[in-house]
Amino acid sequence: MNRRHGRDTAGRIVVVGGYGAVGRVTAETLGQWFPDRVVVAGRDLRRARELTARAPTALRAEAVDVGVPDQVHRMLRGTGLVVMCVERGNETLARECLRRGIHYLDVSASRALLEGIGRLDPLATASGATAALSVGLAPGLTNVLARLCVDRLPDARRVEIAILLGAAGDHGPDSVRWTVAQLGQPVRPPYGFPVRTRTPLPGFGDRSTYWFPFSDQYTLAGTLGVPVATRICFDSPALTGLVFALRSAGLFALLGRLGAEPILNAALSRLHTGTDRFALHVTAADADGRRVCCAATGRQECRATGIVAAHVARRIFLGQTTPGVRHLNQLVDPSAFLAELPTRQLTLHLDGESPTARPRGGR
Repeated sequence: MNRRHGRDTAGRIVVVGGYGAVGRVTAETLGQWFPDRVVVAGRDLRRARELTARAPTALRAEAVDVGVPDQVHRMLRGTGLVVMCVERGNETLARECLRRGIHYLDVSASRALLEGIGRLDPLATASGATAALSVGLAPGLTNVLARLCVDRLPDARRVEIAILLGAAGDHGPDSVRWTVAQLGQPVRPPYGFPVRTRTPLPGFGDRSTYWFPFSDQYTLAGTLGVPVATRICFDSPALTGLVFALRSAGLFALLGRLGAEPILNAALSRLHTGTDRFALHVTAADADGRRVCCAATGRQECRATGIVAAHVARRIFLGQTTPGVRHLNQLVDPSAFLAELPTRQLTLHLDGESPTARPRGGR
């Protein structure tokens, strides 16, 4: 396989979980750029074939269980890049890819998972492969916006990220399960950040946003060298207040201990109130109170995640990245990357200073 910078990577692109809410967007977008080189893979061959039937000259289907070593070895033959759109055996699969010099991209948002893959950096560097992490909306686009803010304010002492999610968005079952699992985790904002603030969100006004254990705040603190906190809210203020009141009361943690999360997941999956809009807002501030902010808005967060992942995958597949395990803010130039993204799905708000986010007490 050719690993030299600027040259096309040999082989095919395998999108594991390529028929899910994020994976299908990633696979279909890559199929437009690299027809007949993109494989939609997963345990459900029927779903993979249903997707590939819509673009038979661009996509192929393959049954793969990443928990079965023989199937993984077969999948990796002739493969130049694996895009992982599920959380199942990620670190093991990443190791197998990097050991063979195969590029790897992961859209996962779990801190422990990303830290495990991060420890494979020596293996990736030695084999000449790139492993791209924090690729999607959050983490992903939030990482790029945070780096852009810090680049514009080099003396920044803190970064705060706010994410608004549409309750009627295109959430897949994996996204719902992940969110519910995180709501049951201990509420421990890093670096002494407050749990709740009022944050200005483009198109939505000031909203109460609550700390949430997204991985971007931990990886960005390491890669940017600045304390970072990430908070979220929903497009419905009433739903936001209810969810985080229940979290504060310990309901989600209790449901997790009782094994009742599947019931809650099913209920939330059927929730269709609100809109499919999302918003991201990032602020960097220095010791003198100077602030720089960037924001992005759009519709359908899973679709946006898939589009971001596809653009990163294209860069990797064309040999435009350097070897090693890298988070998105380390992998791309922020301005150049943002300029590549389709404006019909994403509106960027990159200028101006942010009104002060006001800390609030309580959880």
